[in-house]
Amino acid sequence: MTQYKHIRMVQAGHFLKLFKNDSQFATPIFRIDQKRKNLQFVIVFKLDESADFYVLNRSEKGYSKELKRIKVFTKSQLYNAMMSVPIKARETIQILQVPSGKKLLKDYVMYYDKASIDWLCFGKKANLDDVYDPFRDAHSALFHSDDSDNTISYDDYQGIQDFHPFSVVENCANALQCLYKDPIRQRQVNLQVMGWYYLGQQLKISWKPDNQYKARWRSSVVAIDKKTGKYFFQGNIYRQKGTDPVFLDHLLIDFQGAGQNSRAAKAEFDRFIQEIKEQERVALLKLR
Repeated sequence: MTQYKHIRMVQAGHFLKLFKNDSQFATPIFRIDQKRKNLQFVIVFKLDESADFYVLNRSEKGYSKELKRIKVFTKSQLYNAMMSVPIKARETIQILQVPSGKKLLKDYVMYYDKASIDWLCFGKKANLDDVYDPFRDAHSALFHSDDSDNTISYDDYQGIQDFHPFSVVENCANALQCLYKDPIRQRQVNLQVMGWYYLGQQLKISWKPDNQYKARWRSSVVAIDKKTGKYFFQGNIYRQKGTDPVFLDHLLIDFQGAGQNSRAAKAEFDRFIQEIKEQERVALLKLR
């Protein structure tokens, strides 16, 4: 099996905080780690359907097939660097993270085909010795403290790398209103959700209760109930001590409240659900 230097892929749009309609929003960035500081990248692209690819370098044209005198870019330089790629090739751009301060970069410079991308996105999780187990018992967790229910400011969320807001207005995350119909307590409570992200291997959702004055945003791990197989997160949703599970299939989200963004918000939430399903699939493979 091919051993890739890169371990995951993110979109340039989220990583660089681009507008949704930016032509480079979907440009893939291949990461070698989850660090946020002192990051360096190289840019590769294709000019035709052949197997050849080009890298931005210090040659006369500014790019060539030869992996020599390769240009290295910081995060803040990436967008302008993409604009130096010939217009007809910009849709083929791939951004590759390389180790900071390393002179020999050839081992990290390649062009990923579709099969390789699929393997990076899914196949790498076949290393089952290091798979996050998302299964938890929702009911036995009732009324016990949960360290995952941590408060965090809105501004902090804006700075989280690879944070996926459900709704974006004027390039800022916008909260969605929700009504949770609690199947256990037989009560209803208003909540807000903002988006999702990974902390290590843990998938987390940002949310807050909408029934508490000056409530702060929470960050809770998304889990799968061992007994029912339902997806949930856990937190203090009532004005009482302790926490309760919030089952996603009982969470009614007002996507229409996002206005013109409603379809995009629904699509992002569906993507969030697919991420949970993928965690479930990999964890079940480990249990076999």
